[in-house]
Amino acid sequence: MGENQQVSVGLGSVADAGRWLDAVCDIYDQVFSEPPFVWPEGESGRHRAMMDRLIEDPTFGIALARTPDDLVGFVYGVGLKPDGPWWDGFQQPVPDDLVREWDGRTFAVIDLAVQQNWRRRGLGRRLLDVLSSSRPEERATLAVQPQAADSHAFYAAVGEWRSVGRQDTPGYVSSQFDIYVRELVKP
Repeated sequence: MGENQQVSVGLGSVADAGRWLDAVCDIYDQVFSEPPFVWPEGESGRHRAMMDRLIEDPTFGIALARTPDDLVGFVYGVGLKPDGPWWDGFQQPVPDDLVREWDGRTFAVIDLAVQQNWRRRGLGRRLLDVLSSSRPEERATLAVQPQAADSHAFYAAVGEWRSVGRQDTPGYVSSQFDIYVRELVKP
């Protein structure tokens, strides 16, 4: 992976997600199996099964960062459903208008990852920008493991993400997540 290789960042299709599924899963495993992230036994298989389900969701969206030869980063997510569990389990009360959901209100960024040797080049920001600008929803949300200080610093640096509280999430990868929200600006 040469330092001079060009990286293209672009919106992907469901077909692209399927074509790059192995690479997405490999990068996910590389990035999230390392401290400070929680990595329970069986996480790699759980993630692949989740990806198979998400790709089938009509609200699925993905952006990919690629060199001519490899996938080096990705971000993907889905639109939230009004009766979904995303807004459950906050440790402190949050405003009702924050957690009120309807079709088309909120896009959930499920995962963002860039290979270690491609970080600090603006790829994470570009991936988020490409995916966010393609979305019809009013706002976006994402979850970060509390101990992932670098991830928290990244979302603070890319701007306009605001922390809205911590959730207890038993049965998920991590037992707690910090939830962020940002408005999606329409052209």
